[in-house]
Amino acid sequence: MDLYSWLIIAYVLTVCGVIGTVLSENRNPLKASAWILIVGLIPVVGIMVYIVFGQDQRRLNSINRRFYQRLMRKPQQLSLPKHLLKKRQATEEHQRLIELVYRNSDSPLLQLQSLEIYAWGADMYEALFADLERAEEYIHLQAYIFGADEVTDRLSDILLRKAQEGVTIRIIYDHLGSYNVPSSYWKRLRNGGIQVYAFMRVAFPLLSTTVNYRNHRKIVVIDGSVGYVGGMNFAQRYLTGSDLGRWRDTHFRITGVAVAGLQSSFLIDWYAVSRKVINVDRYFDPAIEANEYSPSVQFLQGGPISHWRTIEQAMIYMISRATHHICIQTPYFLPTENLNSALITAALAGVTVELMLPVKTDSRLATFAANSYLAQLLEAGVKIYQYSDGFLHSKLLLVDDQIATVGSANMDFRSLEHNFEISGIIYDSGIAKRLHTLFDQDKHSCHFLTQDEWGERSRLARFAESFMRLFAPLL
Repeated sequence: MDLYSWLIIAYVLTVCGVIGTVLSENRNPLKASAWILIVGLIPVVGIMVYIVFGQDQRRLNSINRRFYQRLMRKPQQLSLPKHLLKKRQATEEHQRLIELVYRNSDSPLLQLQSLEIYAWGADMYEALFADLERAEEYIHLQAYIFGADEVTDRLSDILLRKAQEGVTIRIIYDHLGSYNVPSSYWKRLRNGGIQVYAFMRVAFPLLSTTVNYRNHRKIVVIDGSVGYVGGMNFAQRYLTGSDLGRWRDTHFRITGVAVAGLQSSFLIDWYAVSRKVINVDRYFDPAIEANEYSPSVQFLQGGPISHWRTIEQAMIYMISRATHHICIQTPYFLPTENLNSALITAALAGVTVELMLPVKTDSRLATFAANSYLAQLLEAGVKIYQYSDGFLHSKLLLVDDQIATVGSANMDFRSLEHNFEISGIIYDSGIAKRLHTLFDQDKHSCHFLTQDEWGERSRLARFAESFMRLFAPLL
């Protein structure tokens, strides 16, 4: 045989080997089928795409089990005592959810002293920068995106000044999400005494095997008493918009014992990127007197190294237990089969389900795939609102005006299976109603989608949606 024949044989064996590996890993059947299609039907390129995006690299970010238990023990010591938990009127109804979150993510129920909601970047940045100016001991900060722009410049000026005052500052940035930031920026921070680490460096994005697992969390902890969490990164788009228009997002400022939940998440990621063991006792405030009537929250750390699909499980349980109303905001809607089925089942059972999505996203392919789910949802009775006054980047799940989620996770495969995310479940009717009011305000910037209108789209659009849905688990 000539060289060409040997190459063909080698390639066929490689394809068979990859398909065998995908099957042996017992992946989600939808995801496994998508990879088999790509590798089997797209010559050469399919193998290259699998090498970059398809390999199981989840253990690269594993953490020492003993250190993990030590970190998680601190928030558990600050959790609401069981004798007070039983007195809470709201927690009796949601006791199973509290137990689920505790068992699948080691997350205790922590009390909030206060919670502020920010819908726009300008308001959030002003509050955050003022809190940073007041920092006395330390600042812990992480985000997926740091833009090479005025927002990040202002942030760096504050941090460098606080470092000169003796404040300890630690920063984690996702290397892919902040890929456009020049190395000189990080060098300037390090030269100023700030500790900075990148999450999973990607030297060549198109050739890297770690590009598929990103840290999407947005967390700030200041002196252990103030915390920020939600969907906003550090970028000018949150102030002046982008080609998609103004960015509408949701972010939260919290105080009280609940900050310990954000602290433990950050310190786990810090150990993962720096491999440095620090004195954790310094970073957790002592327990304060518990009040059974204060709002409470449980923070879940979702990610590919988690034993359970923590965030997805919590979402499905919340949806399945709804009795009256479900409100959802997400920029990317590519639900798992179980999550999509839960939404359809709730709507068919007579629960009012409202889903708000942006008309356009920064990913045309993801938009096509997301649109493929809408016809069935509309048929089941889900009310769909298309946000048209800019780009809706908010992540919200609100159930019966009693419980709500906060955090970084979108309702898509990437957030629920690939990315490192953080999501908190808040048990408080007052906060839930505030979020519902904000949701209703956003409706004024939306187009209400009807089943008849959606049925009039072209055959070409329907084909593109159906085709991209095949790859929804990979987008």
